[in-house]
Order: sequence, then structure tokens, then C-alpha cells
Amino acid sequence: MAAIRTALNGRFLQPLSLSCGSLRFVSSSFKAADLTIERNPVVKPKPDPSTLVFGKQFSDHMLTISWSAAGGWEAPQIKAFQNLSLHPASSALHYSIELFEGMKAFRGVDNSIRLFRPMLNMERMYRSAERSCLPLFDKVELIKCINKLIEVDQEWVPYSTDASLLLYGTMNLFIYWTTEKGEKELVTPPLDGVILPGVTRQSLLDLAREWGDFKVTERRVLMKELIDALDDGRILEVFGSGTACVVCPVGSLLYRGQTYQIPTMKNGPDLAKRFHKELTDIQYGRTQRDWAPVIV
Repeated sequence: MAAIRTALNGRFLQPLSLSCGSLRFVSSSFKAADLTIERNPVVKPKPDPSTLVFGKQFSDHMLTISWSAAGGWEAPQIKAFQNLSLHPASSALHYSIELFEGMKAFRGVDNSIRLFRPMLNMERMYRSAERSCLPLFDKVELIKCINKLIEVDQEWVPYSTDASLLLYGTMNLFIYWTTEKGEKELVTPPLDGVILPGVTRQSLLDLAREWGDFKVTERRVLMKELIDALDDGRILEVFGSGTACVVCPVGSLLYRGQTYQIPTMKNGPDLAKRFHKELTDIQYGRTQRDWAPVIV
């Protein structure tokens, strides 16, 4: 587990703009070169990959990087996995000033361990920190620290292509249909400030545009459009995407008390399977691509 712990002392009594500004100039970032490692003397037995339950097993170590208004960022630490200690007046508890980011480490068919497009996660995390007026950081330095955590806990990355180490969402929705003009189209809602800028979402869009087999569109889709397309028999597949599930077919939608059956599984689902295979081949090293740099 990777965790960044922020200790915010005092209360925010000044205007928000001044609060945001004051966070920017104290210790611009931590450095991976200052990372210290304190190994856990009591290591847990590794679970059988066939019995893994999502989000229930945790590795032996965690990465913490403390920040304070007085001193800025402190040196990164890798230490035994443990509970976090929070002051009762922590702004994360009172005002929910916090952020979340998730990514996976994959053990490939060549036994190497890879991350999948980690800089996209870092860029999204940086935007979240900036928008929430939390301390900013150097994205490359954080990746270096995370890489070291994976190296320390590398035996926790399952020897299985059906499992991965999750570094701690929601899913993005895709609709694959035939338009009223008879054109095949993949459509997903745009990044308008409400839709999560998912790494898997972006990867599916990038792959689809590389293939050039059908039109790819980012726009708002109204429920009336979707229902009309269902009635016309133009819906081919509907699926979600995310770090946890990669690609997940949707078989039905509940809207205003009525369930609408989606013919995703009746149609293969050919596109969802193609996306899933293409992504997992990259993640597990069956296909070489700079999206999945080798860590260990």
C-alpha cells in the first residue's frame, strides 16, 4: 500500500486563495534519493492467488511522506504496514480535504514486474492535489518512491496473470453501437469535470483510435438516445472500464424502475474482449510497449 500522509496544523481562517498559495512555497517536493527503508521484522505468509479477495490482503510495507505547514515535505519512508495516526483536528476528517489514487503492479509472463502508464496516474494525482489546495509534489520523484516500494514488496505481486498488486474507483462507461447513419461508433462521456479521467479509459480511447476500425467519440449521451438505440436494435455492447476490472461488460441497465437488457454478451462481447486482451497483454508483458515500464 502506498500512502501519503499530510499533517495540516492549525485551522484555515484565511481566504481559500491565500490558503492555496501558502501551501505552494514550503519545500517544493520530496526526493527519492532521501528515501529510507525500515523493513518489517514480521512478514506475513503470502496468500494463495486462487483465494484472493479484492482489497482484503495487504503487503508488509507502506510508503509514507509527511508534510507540515512549517517544514514542508519530509523525507519519504518505507516502513512496516500499520495504521495511520491522525490528529483529531485533521482537515481530512473535518473537511474531507484529501485525495485518492489507485494503480496496479503486474507480474508478467517473463517474471518482470510492471506498472501500467504510471505517469498518467501521477498527473491525475497532481491535478487532484492542485484542485484540493493540497501540497504539490514532483511526479517523477513519487514514481521513484513507488517503484522502490514495489521492489521491497515484490514477492507480494502474485505469480498469476489473473491477479495483481493494487496500489492504493469508479468505472467509465462505453457504448458501442451503430449510429442512425449505419456507422459503427464507440462513444463515452467527455471529461467535463464530473467524469473521472481514467487511465484505462484513456488507454481504450488510444487503442481504438490506433485501430481505426470504427468512429470514436467523446460526448454526452442521453438516456433517450440509448433507449431509442436499444429499441432499434442498434446497441452492440456496453461496458465499463477501470483499474480494478480493466473492462467489464454491462448486461442490463435500471432506469426509472425499468430494467433494459443490453445484448453485450450475445455479441461476444467481441470489442470488450479485444480491449481486455490488448490491455492485459501489455500489462503482463506478452506485448511490449512503453505503456508498461519494467520496475523489477
